[in-house]
Amino acid sequence: MRNPTRRLVTLVLAVLPLAAAAQGIYPDKPIKLVVPFPPGGNVDLSARILAPALAKELGQPVVVENKAGAGGTLGLDAVAKSAPDGYTLGIASPVNHLAAPSLYPKLPYDSIRDFTPVGLIASVPMVLVVGPSSPVQSVPELLALARTRKGAMTMASAGSGSGNHIVGELFQDATGTQFVHVPYKGSAPANTDLAGGHVDIHFDQLSSVLPLVQGGKLRPLAVTTAKRSALMPNVPTLAEAGVAKFDASTTLGLVLPGKAPPELAARLNQVLEKVLKQTAVREQFGRLGADVRESTPAEYADFIRSEIARTAKIVKDAKITLD
Repeated sequence: MRNPTRRLVTLVLAVLPLAAAAQGIYPDKPIKLVVPFPPGGNVDLSARILAPALAKELGQPVVVENKAGAGGTLGLDAVAKSAPDGYTLGIASPVNHLAAPSLYPKLPYDSIRDFTPVGLIASVPMVLVVGPSSPVQSVPELLALARTRKGAMTMASAGSGSGNHIVGELFQDATGTQFVHVPYKGSAPANTDLAGGHVDIHFDQLSSVLPLVQGGKLRPLAVTTAKRSALMPNVPTLAEAGVAKFDASTTLGLVLPGKAPPELAARLNQVLEKVLKQTAVREQFGRLGADVRESTPAEYADFIRSEIARTAKIVKDAKITLD
């Protein structure tokens, strides 16, 4: 006679894999984290801080995949068109997510409908910088000079429609000044010409200008966020320098493809929040000049909607078009 206990154990072991599959245990294979920009930039470095920490919490590898092109929209489109099963995540930035609806008439995705927000990641301040030979030593001096030379001073950017450009337009609107926009193909050549005295001002990410400031090649006048940066504690905010309530930054968020289950977004949000509270992760972001941002999926969704609306107004008022 067969042992009934052994038969019961055999049946249980046979059913367990089916039960696990039915419950949809997640994750059970590697996860792809799409970075819509080339390696080495702020978005890529942020992803490479997150990936190993997320992998440790999730128990599966999180593989960073750089998919650059079309101002970051190519990679984000790939995320939007992926299966909403949690095995493809994306990092959304202001340029390819929040400004894109106003800049690209034929954007291949809807920035709200085609993504499921997981949570905010971090914000990097921008810095208003001038060249070392500039006579300007402060924001009030810059504004006084700009008003006497209306339309004659120049403002560099990393390209038309870039975050640098949009923040610069926001600054002009807030101060009633007018600068001639000089778009470059990236921040590096813009900063080179600024250092050489060929353009007057530039708004750029703190992580990009910090080495140039430390080397004496650029002079910072203010940071664009509501509070000062720990990496530039002596540099005032624009609000402190007299531009009331000015607050702008490069803020990144983690997204899933659209139609992802809410419970999946909630699960990943819990993991993200746990990661962002880790001292080692916060310190790594701090070295980029970034402040971690914690939010619920709903709070991130509200942020997306409000920033798309704010950016659309800037683009419309300044008549910004892509090169």
